Amino acid sequence: MSQKSHDEMQSIISQTMTALNSLSQRIASPGAEALLHPVDAELRLRRRRERAFTVNYFGDAAWDIVLELERAQRMGMNLAITDIGVESRIPLTTVLRYLTRLEKDGYITRKVDPTDRRRVFVSLTALGYRQVCEAFGLDTGSLSAAATTTIGFAAPAQSAAFAHQ
Repeated sequence: MSQKSHDEMQSIISQTMTALNSLSQRIASPGAEALLHPVDAELRLRRRRERAFTVNYFGDAAWDIVLELERAQRMGMNLAITDIGVESRIPLTTVLRYLTRLEKDGYITRKVDPTDRRRVFVSLTALGYRQVCEAFGLDTGSLSAAATTTIGFAAPAQSAAFAHQ
């Protein structure tokens, strides 16, 4: 092997090692958002933004509701209408107005709690869930089967009120 070939090989090895070390550092210490599901990262960003700006410049109630419903569904929790307002920090009248629109458009469904008929659970329809996945570039095939169907009452799911900050 000539000296020139040897030097070229050493250069390639050195560049490869530098690239691998850089990649290793990024994998070893990812940012918190990199560890989260994309919807959770979006919700976390929104809550951080709300703390930073005391005035609500960035209102997007319908989207917040849809994100909370996706998260609850993915976590196997039922969200009652009042839970949605608490979780998304949206007034109940606004929640009700947007739920009516989302239901009319086929993105959500409401079901009366069989154990307490005063409470109504809300969940994304298959269409609503697919649309959220599409918005985040997620493949619905790689996600859990429970998350791709309407929650309903398959198991005694916990209420999601005050589930996260």
